Amino acid sequence: MPKDNRKKRRRHNPQTAASQSPQPSKPSYRPGLPLTLAIEVPTYWTAEEALAVFELVDALHDRIWSTYRDELQELICQQRKNHTPEPFQIDDDDLPF
Repeated sequence: MPKDNRKKRRRHNPQTAASQSPQPSKPSYRPGLPLTLAIEVPTYWTAEEALAVFELVDALHDRIWSTYRDELQELICQQRKNHTPEPFQIDDDDLPF
């Protein structure tokens, strides 16, 4: 009897798939690290070096946007809805015209 060389197909099990997929973790504060990181740009770069870094950051921006576009748009929308602009006073004596 000839041997069947076909591969067996696995059935999709949503419970198994859910348990195997990584769960997003909530960012937390790491002791010993500052809450923010300042990015300093050297002032001694050549134009070629500055362009190389600029192109890298631009490519990173494009990749993040193409991967997370929908989530980012939703988050930006939520942030703008929750933002209340501060009222400002205009002094009638200080008008430029």
